[in-house]
Amino acid sequence: MIWNRSISRQALFVSLTAGFDRMTGAVPVAALGLAAALTPGVSIPALAESQSTPLQAVKVDAPPEKPRAAAQAKPKPVASQARHASGAQRLPPIDVGGARRSARVLPTTRAPVGAAAPSVQGPPGDRPLFPATALGRGPTDVVGYFAGRTSTATKTNTPIIDIPQSITILTKQQLQDRNSIDLNRALMFVPGVTVAQGEGNRDQITIRGQDTSADFYTDGIRDDAQYFRDLYNIEAVEVLKGPNALIFGRGGGGGVVNRVTKKADGERLRSMMVSSGSFARKRLTVDVGDAINDTLAVRLNGLYEQSYGYRDFFKLERYGVNPTMTWRPLEKTFVTLSYEHFRDRRTADRGIPSVGGFVFGGSSIYPGYPSPAPIDAFFGVGNPSVEAVNYAKVDLNRAALAFDHTTEFGLNIRNQTVYADYEKRYQNTFPDQGLGFVTTQLNPVARAVTPVGVVRLDGYVSSNPRQNIFNQTDLVYKWQMTPDIRHTVMFGAEVGNQKTDDNRNLSCFNLSCATRRVTTPFWTPTALFPVVFANPNRRRHTDLDLAAGYVQDQIEVTRYIDVIAGVRFDRFDLKFTGFDPGPTDFRGQLRRVDNVWSPRFGLVFKPIDILSFYGSYSRSFLPVAGDQFNVLFPTVANLAPQSFENVEVGFKAQLLPSLLLTGALYQLNRSNQQLTVDATTAILANTRTQGGELGLVGNVTDRWEVSLGYGYQDARVVSTDRRPTVRTPFFTDVGKTNPSVPRNTFSFWNKYDISSFFDAGPGVLGVGAGVVYNSKFYPAIDNFVVVPGYARVDGALFVKLSENVSGQLNVENLAGARYYVFAHNNNNITPGAPRSAYITLNARF
Repeated sequence: MIWNRSISRQALFVSLTAGFDRMTGAVPVAALGLAAALTPGVSIPALAESQSTPLQAVKVDAPPEKPRAAAQAKPKPVASQARHASGAQRLPPIDVGGARRSARVLPTTRAPVGAAAPSVQGPPGDRPLFPATALGRGPTDVVGYFAGRTSTATKTNTPIIDIPQSITILTKQQLQDRNSIDLNRALMFVPGVTVAQGEGNRDQITIRGQDTSADFYTDGIRDDAQYFRDLYNIEAVEVLKGPNALIFGRGGGGGVVNRVTKKADGERLRSMMVSSGSFARKRLTVDVGDAINDTLAVRLNGLYEQSYGYRDFFKLERYGVNPTMTWRPLEKTFVTLSYEHFRDRRTADRGIPSVGGFVFGGSSIYPGYPSPAPIDAFFGVGNPSVEAVNYAKVDLNRAALAFDHTTEFGLNIRNQTVYADYEKRYQNTFPDQGLGFVTTQLNPVARAVTPVGVVRLDGYVSSNPRQNIFNQTDLVYKWQMTPDIRHTVMFGAEVGNQKTDDNRNLSCFNLSCATRRVTTPFWTPTALFPVVFANPNRRRHTDLDLAAGYVQDQIEVTRYIDVIAGVRFDRFDLKFTGFDPGPTDFRGQLRRVDNVWSPRFGLVFKPIDILSFYGSYSRSFLPVAGDQFNVLFPTVANLAPQSFENVEVGFKAQLLPSLLLTGALYQLNRSNQQLTVDATTAILANTRTQGGELGLVGNVTDRWEVSLGYGYQDARVVSTDRRPTVRTPFFTDVGKTNPSVPRNTFSFWNKYDISSFFDAGPGVLGVGAGVVYNSKFYPAIDNFVVVPGYARVDGALFVKLSENVSGQLNVENLAGARYYVFAHNNNNITPGAPRSAYITLNARF
C-alpha cells in the first residue's frame, strides 16, 4: 500500500476545513495553522492556496472489511453537550451500522404535498430532543406513508422486512390525507379488516374472519372497553394480523389494532387544524409542544367536534384533552407521563331492516336483502325525541406512566403502568325483525311470515363501566454469540386487574312492561310510542386478575437467516357475579381460572437485503367468558378456552428506499367459538379462515405516494354442536360463512404532487384519489340475508397557502354510489354516506 504522510495529512485537514467552509462560508485560521504544523514544509498561505487546487488522487489498497457486531444506537446527547461554547451545534454522529444491515430507509427532503413546512427543516429547537425509540412502542423511520421499523410486533425496534408477520401501518400523513379522523374511517383501508356496525355505540371489527370489540390497544396496553375512538392525539395506527398472544396476551385471534399516541419529544409545535363541511361538521384540533430545557419536554393535544350526519336525527359531540410530559433525569433514562380525558356523545343508530328471504326445512332457498328504505330513514322510537331515547355516551379518563432506562452494559429496561376508567352507557331502539321473511318447517302449522309493510321495534338500555389497571415490564438485551450469530433477547412480565359491570334493562312501550315490542308502518319508521326502560334484564359484575410472563429471542444467523421464537404463560383468574332477575337466570358467583401457554415461532430468509421470505406459527386463546368476559354461566363454565392457531407464509420486498411490497397466505383455525344465532340461541363452533393479502405502500417517486391493499378471506364453520331435527332435516351450520367477512376487499389511495405543472415549488399543490371495494357479505351466521358489495371512490385536493398554512379538500363517494357499509345482524344494516365534502385548514405558528 502506498501512503504519503504529508499528502494524507494535508488532504485530511483540507477536507475538514472545506466541509466547515460549506457550512459557515469561512475557513478557520486555526485549522489551517494546525494543518501546516502537521505538514512539514508547507506554509499557511500555501495551504490556503491549495484549497483551490484539486489534490492528486491517492490510491489506498485497504484490506477487506471483516464482519462487525451491529453497533447499538446511543441516546442523543443533551442539548447543552451538543453545542460548542461558541453556540454552534455539533454535527450528529454517523451511524456506520454493523456487518449486517437491513434495507436502509432514505428519508426524503421533500415536504408533504400541501403541508405546512415540516419542523425537521427548522432551527434546532424545532427538532425532536428525545429519540422516538425511548418514548414508547411504535413505528420509526417514517417517510410519508412508509414506515421502516416498528417495536410493537416484537417489543424490539425491528425492521418490518425482518418481522415474520403481516403488518399494516397507517402513518400520520396517511390519516391526514384521507381525512381519517376516527378509527372506523382509518381501518376501511386495511386489507383483511372489515368494519362492523357495533350496534351504533362502539368500534367493532372483523380481522381475518374473527369478530372482536376488545382487541384494541393504546401504546401496547389493552384498551378493550366498548366505545368509538378518535384519532386527534394519534401518531400512527398499527394493525398486526394473526394471533399475537406472546406480545398482547389473551384474544387477538385474528389480529390487534394498536394506536400510537403523540409523545412529548421536545419538538417545538404550534399546530391547529380546523375542519368543516357536509352535515354541519365543526371540528377543531390543537397540537402544542416544546422543550422546557435540555431534560424536560411537554405536549398538549386537544379536540372539539360538533357534527350532524346523513342519517335522520343523528348528532355527535365529542371533545378530548391529552397533556403529556417527558423527563430525562439521566442520559439514558426517560420518564413519560400522560393523561387523557375524552368524552363522546352521539345518537345510537342501528340502521335499517332486511326484506324477503325464504327458508324451507332449515335451509335457505333464497336470501333476504337490505330493505329499500331511504338512506336517511331512522328506524326506532322518537318520543320525546330521537336523541333522548337513542344515545351512546362514554367518559374516558386514562393515565399512563412509563420508565425507560438503558444500562451501561446495554440492557434496556422499560416499565409502563396504565390506569383507565371508562363510564359507558347507551340506550337504543331498533328493528329486530325482517319484512316479508318466510320460514317453513316440515310441519303444516310451523310456518311464519313477517308482514311486508310492518316493522317490529325493540329496545334496551345498558350500562357498562370498567376500570383497568395494568403494569408491564420488558427487558431487552442484545449480544453476539459468534461473528455470524447475534441474539436480541426480550423477557418480561405483565400484571393487571379489570373490574366491569354489565347492567341492562329492557324496553317497556306504552308505559307498560307487558308490551316489550311494538310495530310501526315501514313508511313511517320513526315511531312516537312512549317508552321507558324499566324491565330489569342483566345484573352482572366481573373481577379479573391476570398475570403473565414471556420470553422471546430474535436470532440473526448470518446475513441471510432470522429466527424468532418465544412463549408466554398467562394466568387468567375471573370471578363472575350474576344477579339476572329472570326466573331461570343464574344467580350467584362463579370462578374460572385458566393457565395457558402461547407459543410463537417464525423464520425469515433474506437472499438479499431488500427481500425477505418468511413462515410463522402462532397460537392464542380466549377464555369462555368471551372477549368482554361478561358471559360465564354453569353451562359453559367448564368449557376449555377458545383457541386460535395460525400458520402463515409471506414475503416483503423493499422495492425502493421508501416503498414496501408485501404478501401473505394464511390459515387460521378457531376452536370452541361461541356464535350467537339469535337473542336466545348460541352454538359452539369450530371455524377456519383461509386467505391471502397483498400490500404496497410508500413513495413510488418523490412526488407520488401510494397505499394499496387487497385481501381474500374464506371464513367458514367446519363443525358445530347443533344438529338437524325432524322438522329441519336440511339444516346445517357446516359450511356457513362467518358474519361480516367479504370474500374480497380492495383499497387504493394515492397522492401526487402536481406543483411542477404550474411552475410552483415542490409541495405547493397536490391531488389525491382512492377507491374502497368490498364484495358481498352475510351479516349473521345463518346466512339468511346478503348485504351487496360496493365500490366507493374518494378524491382530495391539497394546497400550500403559505409557509405555515395549508389546506385540503376531501370528497368521499365522488360517484354518489348507494351502498351498505356495515351491519350488526340481519336487521341492523347501515347504509353508506352519500357524496360528502370536507375542508380542512392546517396552520403552524
